[in-house]
Amino acid sequence: MRLRWQGWLGGRRCSRRAHRRVRYSPYLRVRRAFMLLEVIVSLVILGVSVAAIMRSFTVSMKAIRRNDITTQACVLAEGLLQDLELDPDKARSDRGTFADEGYPDYSWELTVQDEEVRYKSLQTKVKTKDLRGIRHATLTINYQNETMRTPTQALEVHLYLLPIERFRFDSKFYNELFRAEATR
Repeated sequence: MRLRWQGWLGGRRCSRRAHRRVRYSPYLRVRRAFMLLEVIVSLVILGVSVAAIMRSFTVSMKAIRRNDITTQACVLAEGLLQDLELDPDKARSDRGTFADEGYPDYSWELTVQDEEVRYKSLQTKVKTKDLRGIRHATLTINYQNETMRTPTQALEVHLYLLPIERFRFDSKFYNELFRAEATR
């Protein structure tokens, strides 16, 4: 008695010849090629998605860098503006850099303008024509490193300097509006 090879094909027993016919059929060759096409398409989709993720990573890194530049400009501007508020009489238009503080990439420009204030509706015992006006200071902080062609404006701050000193306990007595009341 001769033993015949029997395999399984679709849940049924089959002979070796039937198994070979199904195994090498053109349908399966097309099926194998389709699987290769699926792999290629999936790699293309994966490549496009990785490119999109890398682009979003680059954009977020630029946003973080821009935020760092703006934050540092705010800190540097705060120091300049505090000096202006402490002594508003010395405020004048000027420009410079922050190289002394260790930030050579940052530069500043300060413009100060006198603004006339109308005191007609003010109720006081002092003559309103003797009162000083308000000074408008505009501070612009620019950032430029060695890779940039032109500086970018990191920050612009507007400050109104009042003709009074605000940081002393007796500031009221030095204020021109209350000077007449203080001498009584």
